[in-house]
Amino acid sequence: MRNNIIGLKRGNVKLRKHNSNWRQLFKQEKELLLKRFPDAILEISHGGSTAIPTIPAKPIIDMFAVVSSLKDTEKIRKSLEEMGYEYRGEESVPERILYVKGKPKLRTHHLQLVERSSDEWKNHILIRDYFLKHPEIAKEYAKLKLELAKKYPNDRKSYSNGKDVFIKSIIQKAKEEN
Repeated sequence: MRNNIIGLKRGNVKLRKHNSNWRQLFKQEKELLLKRFPDAILEISHGGSTAIPTIPAKPIIDMFAVVSSLKDTEKIRKSLEEMGYEYRGEESVPERILYVKGKPKLRTHHLQLVERSSDEWKNHILIRDYFLKHPEIAKEYAKLKLELAKKYPNDRKSYSNGKDVFIKSIIQKAKEEN
């Protein structure tokens, strides 16, 4: 099922229309991770635009995995690497540890280890649930993403930075609703 459904060259920005198979691919990877790390990973949630049916997305499955402590995650690093995950560390986000799966020419998954009390976890839930609840706002976000992808097809950092103000406003709106 993976051929042409997920995967993107590192650093590139190429959005695809939502694919209903993304949810199944997330579930499969989630089951593998929970089976392999039953004591280390407490919960895994589908994140990013592949989790929102109305938004085009980079075809990379984003996952947020709750761990009891980021300090303890070094214990599972070798096993994650055996599963094909590459350790990337914090990458300027102090409350998470990032792993990526797939070769640089075909990244398929981003696994973000976070603590339940972290802003990274809370914001992930707020953003995802807000877009699901407000399809008109998700449509605005989709438009912004498409404009940025056209402007920055080979510059994922600029693409991501271009979404920052919008995402921060969504987090604020979602907090006000809760």
